[in-house]
Amino acid sequence: MDQLYMMRAFIAAARYQSFSKAAESLNVTTGSISKAIAKLEGCIQTRVLLRTTRSVSLTEAAQPYYLICCRLLEELDEANRRISQEQEVNGGRLRLVVHPMLVSETFSRLVRRYRAIAPNVSLVVSVQDGATNLYDGRFDIAILPPHLVEQSAVIRRMLFRSPRILVASPAYLQQYGTPETASKLASHFLLVDPESRKKSADFIDLYEGGRRVSVSPMSSMDGNEVLLRAAALTGTGIATLPESMVREDIDMGHLLHILPECTTSDSNVEICLFYSHRELLPARFRTFVDFCAEFFRAPARPFAHDAIRVPQPNNRHEEVATMS
Repeated sequence: MDQLYMMRAFIAAARYQSFSKAAESLNVTTGSISKAIAKLEGCIQTRVLLRTTRSVSLTEAAQPYYLICCRLLEELDEANRRISQEQEVNGGRLRLVVHPMLVSETFSRLVRRYRAIAPNVSLVVSVQDGATNLYDGRFDIAILPPHLVEQSAVIRRMLFRSPRILVASPAYLQQYGTPETASKLASHFLLVDPESRKKSADFIDLYEGGRRVSVSPMSSMDGNEVLLRAAALTGTGIATLPESMVREDIDMGHLLHILPECTTSDSNVEICLFYSHRELLPARFRTFVDFCAEFFRAPARPFAHDAIRVPQPNNRHEEVATMS
């Protein structure tokens, strides 16, 4: 008979002071418990339990042995839990949906760093700017603006907020000039997101130094952030884009930030991480959640080594974000 099973039977019988309750806790028969303890006493040549018709109790000689057995089995169970958790972290599939504005060198660094700490996780990324439902089975985690997540019973962790700024390529500004005030934008080709354009109107609301300015551009184009960034990079016009999306373009000189005192009316873009369950979250999901929180909290270092510290998964729930 397995010695570990004999020890578990002994601990259960001593803890519950009953063979029948011990058998119920281990999902075995009462006879199996009695046989295991008898076998254990034979192996160690010591009586460990006093049995009466009403109760079961430890013998005086078995009390130190009981504590040692408890400690050994607790350590073994903890070792089993850790190795199972590590296997779960390092394997399986994680289906992630992200907003197009995130697809940049920053996102590439996020993917590289995550793959470095979880090389055996099958990371499946979908890029979309439509509404997402985390309960339809398509995705496990979403990194999106809050208005694109349909359900209200999800867990939300805010990753960052980014203002919308005005940018243009050096070639465009060289050809058409740099506007000095928001009102001067009317003579330029503006690349705007649909939310910035007032419904059923031909003008765009901007704020310049806290003052509202309505601009009616001679020419304009609207679309999602990826389209507008591509158009700005090719010199099509002046775009309103999240600063986080074009920061690397600005640093590399591909785009220039103009009218720094000017923002769109919906200037702050919020990006959050969403998942559908707080309890029993698979370890690989929790590791990714903690990794993302650490990644976006750390200062951006484009040329730094791709190593990043990731909190080890545990059973504590430390989400600080609210429900969406």
